[in-house]
Amino acid sequence: MHKEDSPFYGLKAEHFIISAVIFVLLAALVVFNVYLEGNRIEEDLKTQVARKANTLLASLERELNANVFLANGLVAHVMSVPDLDKEKTHIALKALFGFGRHLRNIGIAPDNRISQVFPLEGNQAAIGLNYPEIPSQWPAVKRAIDSGGAVLAGPVRLLQGGSGLISRTPVFLENGRYWGILSLVLDMSSLLEGAGILPEKDGVRFALRGKDALGERGEVFFGDAALFEAASIKLSLAVPGGTWQMAALPAEGWGSGKGHLVVFGAIGFMLSALLTLSILIYQGNRVHIITSKNRLRAILDTTPDGVIVITDKGIVCEFNPGAENLFGYPSEEMIGSSVNKLMVSADAMRHDGYVRNSHNAVSRLMTEGRQVAGRRKSGEQFPIEVTVGEAFIGQNRVHVGVVRDITKRKAIEDKLRELAVTDNLTGALNRHGFEEIAENAFMVSKRYSRPLSVLMIDADHFKGINDSYGHDAGDKVLIRLSSVVRETLRSTDVFCRYGGEEFLALLPETTFDEAAILADRVLSDLRETEVRTNDDETVRFTVSIGVASLTPDVQDFSTVIQRADDALYKAKSEGRDRWCAG
Repeated sequence: MHKEDSPFYGLKAEHFIISAVIFVLLAALVVFNVYLEGNRIEEDLKTQVARKANTLLASLERELNANVFLANGLVAHVMSVPDLDKEKTHIALKALFGFGRHLRNIGIAPDNRISQVFPLEGNQAAIGLNYPEIPSQWPAVKRAIDSGGAVLAGPVRLLQGGSGLISRTPVFLENGRYWGILSLVLDMSSLLEGAGILPEKDGVRFALRGKDALGERGEVFFGDAALFEAASIKLSLAVPGGTWQMAALPAEGWGSGKGHLVVFGAIGFMLSALLTLSILIYQGNRVHIITSKNRLRAILDTTPDGVIVITDKGIVCEFNPGAENLFGYPSEEMIGSSVNKLMVSADAMRHDGYVRNSHNAVSRLMTEGRQVAGRRKSGEQFPIEVTVGEAFIGQNRVHVGVVRDITKRKAIEDKLRELAVTDNLTGALNRHGFEEIAENAFMVSKRYSRPLSVLMIDADHFKGINDSYGHDAGDKVLIRLSSVVRETLRSTDVFCRYGGEEFLALLPETTFDEAAILADRVLSDLRETEVRTNDDETVRFTVSIGVASLTPDVQDFSTVIQRADDALYKAKSEGRDRWCAG
């Protein structure tokens, strides 16, 4: 773009400085507001997360205390009757178990030796255990005795499955003498479920630590341990003998809920830039219409594609050198003439219809490339791709067509289509190409009750040929087999390599008797055929053929092929070099 074409041409340095200062001030205001709003959103989110965490901790505390404090009633019972009656104690334990929630079992251990457990089923092995002799449990029991109050241990893996918490309460008689330990085992999963605690809930992730009531020094026993390393909210919960700690963090992080701020900031910057740009344009007081006829002419003259501009009436008003090379007409001859001169008659008639409906703009446009036939001055037709757009020159509407010669591309496409359905060794159709033709032929024969037959052909002892003479000789056999059969078949027949050394011939308008005669000819022609190997050895071969025809009971073409295949294997079993009916 020339310097004079710029809308900012003529502006002085102070104009740009003032505009830059305005933009910086506006952008700073946008950043400041985004920052304040982000802080407000994050603080609100922290308040919400803390409220949810406190609610869950309160629920967990209620669930935990409701069970742990059951031991207080049993302590009072023991203090009043130190010499426990076994049957009455069993009744007391059963009653406490019934009142509790999440309980797995309740046990009493006078003088630190477990004497009773409820329920007894599954816990028989605990009866008689002496805590000082159990290294894994004695430290927690000793800690409870030394503290003189209940101590919560765990979570630990339970022998009966799952994990549990063990609340141990020491019992001291009125005279101060230590009597023993009362223990409650709580199901950890049930406890957390009862409190409504999940690893993630309502968009917030939670984790707990403080195994054995050790608070922040304890292991993480629920949720993702990484939450305690992150910038999460951490709250403590008092439990018997110590504390637990909960970490809470939004699942999407503290940045969640701020997505709109990015949009807000982007819009703010865009508005700042637009306002600054408007000020610059206003300061410059210049409105420029950028036109470059010479540049457009250079583009039109050098592009290899044909560019043709026509009026609403189909009259050519621009014909570039690329179009001259494509169609053989000089621009002087085409300008003022109908564009129909460049079309074949069918396309020219359609185009005349478009011209008659020129009020319908949609019918006149081909915004995507369309393949049609073009006509050169010599009368030669060739494939072209045309894209048509609409433009206005002043008040006049014109249509701009870009034309490309696709002769080479069409040739490549045709070759690719041929390769897609052709067996690259024998030159016959491959199975994919055959099946599409065969299905159509079958549907026609079925609908109009016309005869249709199939020959399934397989080279005899082909493996032996490969083993004796090599795979190159085997390939030559297949090539020769395909060539001979195709020469024997009629032009209306369809022949393919169906797989390996197996070939298939489709015979439209052919009865079974006619197919049998053709099969005899194929057998005869191949018996007289020989192949020379690379070592100048002579290889002779025969084939076996299965013959099958369409009958009224057949509903799909695969049935005809299956019958021919069965007949082929019958011919193999009867000695080869023959045909059999299917």
